[in-house]
Formats: sequence, C-alpha cells, structure tokens
Amino acid sequence: MKHNKLTETFLILSLTLCMLILPGQIDHARASSIVAIVNGAVITDFDIGQRQKLERLLSGGKKRLGRTSAINALIEDKLKLIEARNRKMSATDKQVDTALTNMARNVRMTEKRLVGIFKQAGINKETVKDWLKVQISWRALIDARFNAQVRVEEADIVKALRKDNAKDSKDSVKNSVEFDLIKVLFVTRAKASNRETSQRLTEAKRFRASFASCTKDVDTARRLKDVAVSRIGRRNSSDLHPEIAKTLRDTPLNKLTPPTKVDNGYEMLAVCGKKDLGKQATLRSEAETKLKDEQGKTLSRKYLLELRSNAIIEKR
Repeated sequence: MKHNKLTETFLILSLTLCMLILPGQIDHARASSIVAIVNGAVITDFDIGQRQKLERLLSGGKKRLGRTSAINALIEDKLKLIEARNRKMSATDKQVDTALTNMARNVRMTEKRLVGIFKQAGINKETVKDWLKVQISWRALIDARFNAQVRVEEADIVKALRKDNAKDSKDSVKNSVEFDLIKVLFVTRAKASNRETSQRLTEAKRFRASFASCTKDVDTARRLKDVAVSRIGRRNSSDLHPEIAKTLRDTPLNKLTPPTKVDNGYEMLAVCGKKDLGKQATLRSEAETKLKDEQGKTLSRKYLLELRSNAIIEKR
C-alpha cells in the first residue's frame, strides 16, 4: 500500500520558509528559478526537470510527465515530507540507503551500476534518494493512520474469489506454502575490512553446508561467536516477496537459504517446517491484499486532499 498549515501573516511565512527548506534546496534555488513554495519548501525548475526524467526512467520510457503534472507531483511530495516530519515519522538516511540497495538488488545489479544508469539519464543520486524518502515516509504515515480503519469483509473476499474463478485464474497460481523459519545471522563489524567481510561470508557458507537439523544445528549456531539466532515463526509464501518465497520453496526442509548480505552481516533462513496450503489459500490472500490496497489508496487520496486544503501553496 502506497499515501500543512502555517499562520497567514507574511512575516511568519517568510520565517518558516527559512526553517523548512530541505537540505540542497538553497543550492538548487540559486541555480534555477523557484516555481512554487509549499508551506515554505521550494520547488525549482531544476526539481521539475529531475522529476520528469525520473518518471520517464522508472516507467521504462512510457510515462512522460508534463510540466504541470510534474509540479503537482512535487507539491504532493513536499506535503508528504512535511507531514511526516511534523509527526516524527520521516524515513531515516539508513532506511533510504537500504531502499536504494534493495532497488538495485531487485533489478539484479550493483548499486553503483544502478546509480550510473540514473546519472546517464541526467538524474542525480540525491533526486532518487529524495524520492525514496517520500515513498517510505508516506507509507509509514498511511500504515499508522489507516491500519485500524482498513477492513475487508469475508463476503467481499468470497465475491472476489468467485470473480477470479470465473476467469480460470487458478491455472497460473502456485500453491501457497506456510514456512516455519529461524533466522541465523553471521554478524560483521560496522567498519569491517573487505578481507574480514569475505572471511565471514566463507564461515557462513561453511556452516550452511554442514546444517542438517533445525533442532541440533540451531543450538550449535547459538554457541558460535558473533552469530545471532532469532525465531521468525510461520510465514505464508503469499505474504513474502516473490524472490524470497521462491528461495524458501527451493530450500529443503532442515536446510539454510544461501547467505544474503544485510546491514550488519550475512543472513540465512532455516526452513524448519513446510506446509502446502494449496492454490485456494494463495488466491484468497491475493484477493484480500487487492481489496486492502484499494481501500488504502482511497484513504491515501483523502489524506493528501486534507493536507493540500490546509497548505499554503504559492505558484510563480
């Protein structure tokens, strides 16, 4: 699922402008003309050009934002970020960096290579990170504000399933699998050298090769130096990222998934249980998720309209 207000006097508006300008905006404002101010946060010609290029690249060249659409998208971004900051829910630099790393991983390339592609398209790395910050912050706001409000009735799920069944959608659906998982993390130091990191990866691979029992070998892992073990519990394949679900499906019972690099080391998942729930469970989960997403989008639009109606927006 993806989703401000100042006093009316010119003096307060001017003072707030100085306080709310985000890092880097002053430099951009000097380099290009200001086209809009949103509760004190500026939007420049530079920002518009960057947003148009970003949307074009992310859509594979299919989406070309006009100037007006780009300005409106940037206005919404400012409103989302200011609201997140006011509610102390802004994405951290670490969250943004992780999101960029995951973006590269999802398209099967290094982060350096991905950033190089953005650069070739004329898009600054900071533009990408600013965009990611908006997405993460807004998602957190929507989750916090609307989780309690989003409700999907069983009758609606049944109706959606009947509609899908009428389209013979089962043919392309995989059986849903419930996994019982334990996480094994081989920790690395924050400033570990390449040699130390490589050695730690080798140790993780060696342990994975010897792993044969969730009962016996998990206890062994707990006794190893700088290894953290935590129980994840039952997870449905329908609720997991497709690549993770596939990896877990391909991992035999009482075995570990291949080591994955995370912020603080190398992570593996022990598959300690597998239960085939059939295709119907997958279809039901997909139908429920789709209905929740639709509700979430509606509530997100209402939230944004509320922010916009209370905002001071000046277009030049």
